[in-house]
Amino acid sequence: MLETETRSERDAPLRQDIHLLGDALGKAIQWHSGRELFSVVEQLRQKCRTLRDTTQQLVLATTDEETTRLQAEINALDSEITEIVANCDLDTAIGVIRAFTVYFHLVNTAEQYHRIRRRRASELQQPDKPPHGSLAALVHLFEDYQFDDDTVQQLLDNLSIELVFTAHPTEATRRSLIIKSRRINELLETHDRIDKLTPRQREQWQRDLDSLIDLLWRTDAVRQVRPQPLDEIKMGIYYLNEVLYDALPDLYSEFTELLKKRYPSVGVPPFLRPGSWIGGDQDGNPFINATTLLTALELQRKYIIEHYRAAIVELAEEYSQSLTHSHITDALQSSLELDAHQLPDYNNELGPQVVLEPYRRKLSFMWKRLEQTLQSKRPNDLYAGVYTSMNTQPSPPPSYAYNNGDELLADLLLIRSSLLNDGELELAKGKLSRLIRQVEIFAFYFAALDVRQHSERHATALAELLHVTGLRQDDYMQLSEPQRIEVLETLLRDPRILYRPGLQLSEETQHIINTFHAIRQAREEYGKGVISCYIISMAHTVSDLLEVQFFCKEAGIDDLPLVPLFETISDLHSCTNILDTIFRHPDYKNYLANCQQRQQVMLGYSDSSKDGGILTSSWELYQAQSHLAQLGQQHGIGITMFHGRGGAIGRGGGPIYEAILGQPPGTVNGHIRITEQGEMLSFKYGLPEIALRNMELVVAGVVQASIPSEVLQQYRVQQAHPQAQEQWIHTMNVLSDTASAAYHRLIYEDPSFIPFFEQATPILELGWLNIGSRPARRSRSRAIEELRAIPWVFSWMQSRYVLPSWYGVGSALEAYITTDDVHLIQLQQMYHQWPFLRAFLDNLQMTLSKADMHIAQHYATLVDDEAVREHMTRLVCEEFERTRAMVLRIVGGSALLDNAKVLQGSIRRRNPYVDPLSYFQVDLLRKLRALGGPLTLSLEEQQTASASELERAQLTYAVLLTINGIAAGVRNTG
Repeated sequence: MLETETRSERDAPLRQDIHLLGDALGKAIQWHSGRELFSVVEQLRQKCRTLRDTTQQLVLATTDEETTRLQAEINALDSEITEIVANCDLDTAIGVIRAFTVYFHLVNTAEQYHRIRRRRASELQQPDKPPHGSLAALVHLFEDYQFDDDTVQQLLDNLSIELVFTAHPTEATRRSLIIKSRRINELLETHDRIDKLTPRQREQWQRDLDSLIDLLWRTDAVRQVRPQPLDEIKMGIYYLNEVLYDALPDLYSEFTELLKKRYPSVGVPPFLRPGSWIGGDQDGNPFINATTLLTALELQRKYIIEHYRAAIVELAEEYSQSLTHSHITDALQSSLELDAHQLPDYNNELGPQVVLEPYRRKLSFMWKRLEQTLQSKRPNDLYAGVYTSMNTQPSPPPSYAYNNGDELLADLLLIRSSLLNDGELELAKGKLSRLIRQVEIFAFYFAALDVRQHSERHATALAELLHVTGLRQDDYMQLSEPQRIEVLETLLRDPRILYRPGLQLSEETQHIINTFHAIRQAREEYGKGVISCYIISMAHTVSDLLEVQFFCKEAGIDDLPLVPLFETISDLHSCTNILDTIFRHPDYKNYLANCQQRQQVMLGYSDSSKDGGILTSSWELYQAQSHLAQLGQQHGIGITMFHGRGGAIGRGGGPIYEAILGQPPGTVNGHIRITEQGEMLSFKYGLPEIALRNMELVVAGVVQASIPSEVLQQYRVQQAHPQAQEQWIHTMNVLSDTASAAYHRLIYEDPSFIPFFEQATPILELGWLNIGSRPARRSRSRAIEELRAIPWVFSWMQSRYVLPSWYGVGSALEAYITTDDVHLIQLQQMYHQWPFLRAFLDNLQMTLSKADMHIAQHYATLVDDEAVREHMTRLVCEEFERTRAMVLRIVGGSALLDNAKVLQGSIRRRNPYVDPLSYFQVDLLRKLRALGGPLTLSLEEQQTASASELERAQLTYAVLLTINGIAAGVRNTG
């Protein structure tokens, strides 16, 4: 009881914040939309809360009489809520939906700020007990293990971590709402010290809050226009520009300070960097091409260089040292002379006073050079420099611009060296040290881009190129895999370039060729690091890699990392054999030597889960990593795992620290890449302190998972993450087979599934929500295989089934537990001793807690065929209850997430307010589908539209509002 009271006290400020924000929202609703709407909102809020409370009592009921009574109350409340929703006219419905949607944006903001508040309070109250997964906890771990400075330095020097923003944001929250949420966060922070404000300041605080929430209420939560690639690029830059530019160096500063106390000789290298797919991910998105790639980099360069120029101005204002009172190194003096020679007009403009202030003068020259860097333009010809016979374009005008970030970094290091030489130790730190770190991390491109394309696109482009040039008369696409490899070997060993501008090629093939030349151009302009890698989606064969190697050769590229993406269960089985074969291939071996003998391998969590179910996907991913790590050791090649994780559990989401520690031993080894899905950017990177916490969890997890076993043995430390026992592996194989069979029976073998899925979820309506530029399906087929993983998970999340995150697990666990009495005890031991299974089952608890079969059955009423409806409802609900019961037997506790009270509280706090949105969504979907389905109208079209068309358009808008609101409430899209 004491623990509950303590937790309640800790959460009291959060409840107060939510109350404050809710009151302000209530005032805005009443002012703009009237008390009548507010009354409906309150009525639904109270009834849904009562329904949830009664449902909780039903779970705890101990007698048949009590169960019958509570079930009757639930049925009555359910009917009352359904009737209220059905009786709302469309305008009222939209108003109520908007009210709950805005409320969730406010709750999300309050919860984020409360995380920051609790972190600060913990540091003050328990300074010697660092937070779980923090950098401070990591340094304490080093001390507990009694690591010396050299050991720690070796660990850090071996690190390479990239957090990669994806190109399909699926961010249902508009940027205008995200920016306002950040301002609300600032107001909540001020409110924590409200007693220190004057009465006038308090009044102003309240006015600021009211006006901000008033604006939120009047801001449309739904995008009226589908975002274009440029909009997505700008959205990604927002997080880089507003948050990561400062948060990342803060992380390095904190780590440096923590290490300095115990390991003073250890330096922190720039091991953590952001990456991005935004502008480079072409897989299935016809709007992403060579132009968007170069546009993204150009915009990113503009923003980062403006940051550098502003920082240099600050330094120039501060560094007023005169030559009469300080000394500079010969190297700095020579650099100043060169600058003056290259920029004579600007040198004269600086004036004689600045000549006596060498640091200010140097910084001024650097500022001017950055200005020229911004003004410098790349050549328009993508193919310039590739064909010697065509390399006759005029040289660009002379410029003293910086060619890349390394040149700017060299000048900054020159200043620091001179300051240190003159005894200016403190000035060499601070702002200068921070800017040096920022240039090390962000260079001239802010975040390096990945390029991604589907494997079939390369094969079809090569086939056409071979045919158009007359090199082959047969169809490359019809060749067997050995025949394809033979063709590719000939092409790779031929020094000639096959493509020439002017060839009559299809738009699709020209698209592929242009992309590779844009990659070459970007690397020449920004440095090789600007393009991290080329990802081959749906990689199935050796030829898939060799084809991309051929296109690299065509563009004059010989060291761009090529990354196969293995996405299906079958591919996860065969990936080790594919890489083993290509590692032995002489042409690829030579190419790999240019890539420092390191191979990235991307693992697809989303599609493998859709393909085989969550348990089988998780287990196959685990085994694939183990096998790939062993293969790398055999060939002497470093394997970097690239985890294509999503936000939802069904796409590999979940707590990142636990996920990293749950990886197979020996597979991280300091090198890791992880996608940060767009839907999670506002949650993980919307606020600097939250971003800092997310990044330190990654760093701490990677370092801990990367400590070599021989180092642990040397320091007599027990292995923290033991190898999976043979019995555990056998158990997981059995569970995986059973779970996969149950999943396939439902998803791929039951003829009732697709009609049920299309009618009991808003999958057909999701395509009308303007949250991303990429189509929902790979083709026009209705097959599940052709549906992208994001809308697959999104639609089940909306309907509250959350099915991809748990289906099949209950059947597997029940079958295993009931075959032998000792199996339950074994699974309980595995849960407590094995990080992999613990992370899996804890994630399962979370996703089961977000699912709600009572609400989901309302969606089932949308299914026309009664037999299909009853059949599928029975299967799904029985499996849900089976899964919930089995998980509780293994993890313990009377309710899901009893071992994660904060998360449990957050979900329980949200569910009653998500429920009204679900009731409305079901009602509106039924009405919209009866009229013929979604329809959107431009302002011009509305002028001539019929009454029925206007009603359809308004219903479409209302449905999209519910989708947006539910996404905010459950904190997941796809």
